[in-house]
Amino acid sequence: MSEWGCVVVQPYGSQFGALLKGFRERRGVSQSKLAERANFDHSYVSRLESGSRMPTRDAVDRLGMALGLSQAELDALRAAAGFLPRDVTNLLSNEPVIGEVLDLLQDEAVPSEYRESMRQVLRLLAQQARYLVRRREGNGFSGVAA
Repeated sequence: MSEWGCVVVQPYGSQFGALLKGFRERRGVSQSKLAERANFDHSYVSRLESGSRMPTRDAVDRLGMALGLSQAELDALRAAAGFLPRDVTNLLSNEPVIGEVLDLLQDEAVPSEYRESMRQVLRLLAQQARYLVRRREGNGFSGVAA
């Protein structure tokens, strides 16, 4: 929140830049050393961290390798740059049941009829949630449908 009570939204690039800087600093690597390891100019790393530049997916991968990031850390860095991670379940670590459902929906051992039934249930749940949000926004409704 700003001092005027407004929500301040950070530019997309600054989220990536802050995450990159955090990973770099936790590993005790300077911007110059990171740039050298990833075969970039020092000023490029500086612009990435400040949010004035956004990287390509290849650049994110090179930076991740240069920092020795874990797969989960690299996926978080990719997501902050606007790219899909290799393993989307890493992004769902705060919602483990969603990751479990995604795994079941992709598991060929689960009968296709059951997987389709799960998709229908999920569509209905999403539809109900959208309805409740619209209704709450429209007339102040605060109840939950049974």
